[in-house]
Amino acid sequence: MGFIYDLPDRLVKCIKSEAYADAVRFYTGAMPVFKAYGDSSFQDCKRASEEAIAVIIKNLQEKVFSDSESMQVRAESAVQLKQLNFPVDNLKAKLLEKLEHSLKDVQLIPEEIGNASPSNHEAAICEFVEAIRAFRVIFPDSEEQLVKLARDLVTKHFVITEEYVKTQISGADLLAVLRVIWNDVLLMDKVSGEAALYDHSLEAAKVVIKLYVTSTFSYLLQDISDSLLKVVKRDGVEKYSLGVSLDASSKAILQGGKNFLVDINKILDDNSGILEKLRELIIDWVQEGFQEFFRQLEDQFLLLSGRNSSISTQNHGFPEEAQDDKALAGLVLVLAQLSSFIEKIAIPRITEESAISFSGDSVIGYEYGPAFIPREISQKFRSSGDKFLQQYISMKTQRVSLLLKKRFTTPNWVKHKEPREVHMFVDLFLQEVGICILNQYSLSCEIGLNSYMILLE
Repeated sequence: MGFIYDLPDRLVKCIKSEAYADAVRFYTGAMPVFKAYGDSSFQDCKRASEEAIAVIIKNLQEKVFSDSESMQVRAESAVQLKQLNFPVDNLKAKLLEKLEHSLKDVQLIPEEIGNASPSNHEAAICEFVEAIRAFRVIFPDSEEQLVKLARDLVTKHFVITEEYVKTQISGADLLAVLRVIWNDVLLMDKVSGEAALYDHSLEAAKVVIKLYVTSTFSYLLQDISDSLLKVVKRDGVEKYSLGVSLDASSKAILQGGKNFLVDINKILDDNSGILEKLRELIIDWVQEGFQEFFRQLEDQFLLLSGRNSSISTQNHGFPEEAQDDKALAGLVLVLAQLSSFIEKIAIPRITEESAISFSGDSVIGYEYGPAFIPREISQKFRSSGDKFLQQYISMKTQRVSLLLKKRFTTPNWVKHKEPREVHMFVDLFLQEVGICILNQYSLSCEIGLNSYMILLE
């Protein structure tokens, strides 16, 4: 019975050291004795112990509502109050509000994922999960509120990820973020399985990955347009030669497409729960993305060439300098050669890489027809290339015709001086014809060299 006599002193020591879990364990262990003999042999011990427990209850309540304490400590304090038969139902609303506020501490910062330093996110999510676990023990009827909190956290993660995907990121970056989210889902699913977090995460992941596909193609399209527009000067930037522009654009198309497939394969090879279920859908989205990308690229070519007059060039960042006939003619010639490159080199190579990567996996491909139709794209760019080449020839012909017209307009022979040397018109004429031939020859050599280098890869 020495334990009973020593209990008041033990409780006082626990108060001083804030070892409230031990205090609760000591007191609840002595309760059967106090119930049987508390009014006789151990009356003084019981009274002293109850006074100490009153202090402990007060301190535990303060911890429950203290903003400086973690959610886990608050939850543990609430559990200890319940073990002391303190009515905790009146604390439920306030504790739930605190738990909601703690969601702000579980921050997902995609840019910091992968750092060597310990993850603050990991510590925060573990604390949040433990708080949910304790909350369910204290308030078994709080399932609906806890389910909502868990879903809200997952939703917040995916909203942040959507914004991150809109920046130019790699497949590895996206994969790292999805792994963190999936780990969070697994942790929360252990304490709130009724939340159906898996299905909720699956639907949100569909949105994010599809956005990644469309965003990647959008950036690729912008890179190609930027390379083409550097044929002319803009904002003081030194213009590219036609050959450099063709080389940069063709590499952007082919290498950009291949790099994207490499990133997609990294995502497909991941065996986490979310991505494994989305494999076939991802493949379909990629194939649809390639089809839409080349369709938009053709539209962009038409816009840059001036053939698509239904779209305002000002709305697409088309520089005023390109309205110059000479600059526009060079751009049109590059578009003609680039269209030929896409038809003969880019489409076959991307088709081959896609076949190797996806091995026939598809959800909608067989039911509604293939999402990516290389033959259709090749035919469009073959037709566009022919039209661009004809447009270039017409533009150069018109320029030469204008020179001839200006030269042979009937002069005022009275004031006209007798020619003593070759007129500068001849130099201009030969220069225009020479530039036309040289441009076509140099670009043909450029695209031929590109084709040869690609075959060597």
